Amino acid sequence: MSSVMAVSLGIGVARFYQGRRAGVLGYGSPVPEKESKMNATELFLQRYVIYCDYFFANFWKNIPEELMRPRPDPRVNSIAWNLWHIARVEDAGLNRFITDGVQVFDEGGFDQRLNIPFRHQGTGMNFAEVDELSRRLNLPALREYGIQIQARTKSIVKALDPNDLDGTVEVAHLRKILLDEGLAKPGEEGLVENYTGWNKGRYLMSFGMTHLFQHAGEIGVIASLLGLDI
Repeated sequence: MSSVMAVSLGIGVARFYQGRRAGVLGYGSPVPEKESKMNATELFLQRYVIYCDYFFANFWKNIPEELMRPRPDPRVNSIAWNLWHIARVEDAGLNRFITDGVQVFDEGGFDQRLNIPFRHQGTGMNFAEVDELSRRLNLPALREYGIQIQARTKSIVKALDPNDLDGTVEVAHLRKILLDEGLAKPGEEGLVENYTGWNKGRYLMSFGMTHLFQHAGEIGVIASLLGLDI
């Protein structure tokens, strides 16, 4: 992560907690003076709400639709692409890797609503493909997709037994998700090897936490290149 991304994330998190301490509407209730010990899933949810209530909400509130689609530099992706990629990774990561469930993408009809002719999660796309996706994306549907994913993620994590996070996913199941179900872009079959041997705790933290914040930082940089102060 670049120093600019790190600063962007640091400022955002600081603002979030400043709001929580003050009890500002929109940032949740004030943090209690004393908190009981928490388990892994409670810790995840405490950090996850920062992305949902601060980063995600502010992106959609403060970035005009016409600035979500362009790439302000030939070396970066668009904001729309990042929001879509975050959503696809989280949706599949929680619903197919952590649980053997149905993606919001399928259950909510977003395979049609997003106006994108494929179901992979974007790893390996070139900039011409990013431009085409950014042009086609139905942005109101993308926002709704993200909101529904967040509700599903919270539901899944609240129901998890922390002891289940030690479990691993069989290679056959990885191949089914990535190759048979089309989560991996054609030519990105190496993702099977990349994810082999991970336990569910690592899937949870990677697909549901660190990946979100990584791309939130990227969006902050892109926004600054577009002249936005978010």
